[in-house]
Amino acid sequence: MTPEPRSVAALFLSRVKESPADEAYLFPAHGGWSSITWAEARIDVRAVALGLGALGLGPQERCAILCSTRLEWVIADLAVLCAGGATTTIYPSSTAEECAHVLADSGARICFAEDDVQVAKLAAHRAALPALAHVVVLEGRRSADGWVVTWADLVARGRAVQATRPGLFEERVEAIAPTDLATLIYTSGTTGRSKGVELTARRGWSSPTPAGSRSPPRSRRPG
Repeated sequence: MTPEPRSVAALFLSRVKESPADEAYLFPAHGGWSSITWAEARIDVRAVALGLGALGLGPQERCAILCSTRLEWVIADLAVLCAGGATTTIYPSSTAEECAHVLADSGARICFAEDDVQVAKLAAHRAALPALAHVVVLEGRRSADGWVVTWADLVARGRAVQATRPGLFEERVEAIAPTDLATLIYTSGTTGRSKGVELTARRGWSSPTPAGSRSPPRSRRPG
């Protein structure tokens, strides 16, 4: 029997090992469609994960994603998990105030933002977000003070780390415990302020335990 994966990150690496040349993700590009294999996805995830570590993301620290559905969203999510962090999702349609609430409530250290429009939402409340050390913009400009870095900047940092410490990525995945926080999912806020629900590295996402027998997700705050 195949042992139960310790985390989503471990499950991802197992999938890559089983079929590295198989198509992993199909995405729109240049007016048509393109795809990447599992092996190619691993290279991208590794670069972003190590880049996040270089920016200071620590174990179980939150990293938010403020972006529409696209390949980089998936790569960022897997990278956060492989870095040992926890993903916090934000609806791209959220107002600046709603974004600030989720970031402050989750204590997010880094936030991926799709473009300069989304960055502007965060910049408008920067003074109220002391924990937010960096914003990574997918399509936009870096800031002069280094608070905003580009996706290309992040990937370059990760590749530089990989060149000097080639085994670090696997070490960080191996260090993730099944009980570590993996995700904070926030409600839409239609009935009041958004509330976060915690999911752990194994029991929240990757456990094959039959439905009805696993522990329920934990609400981060009562009420």
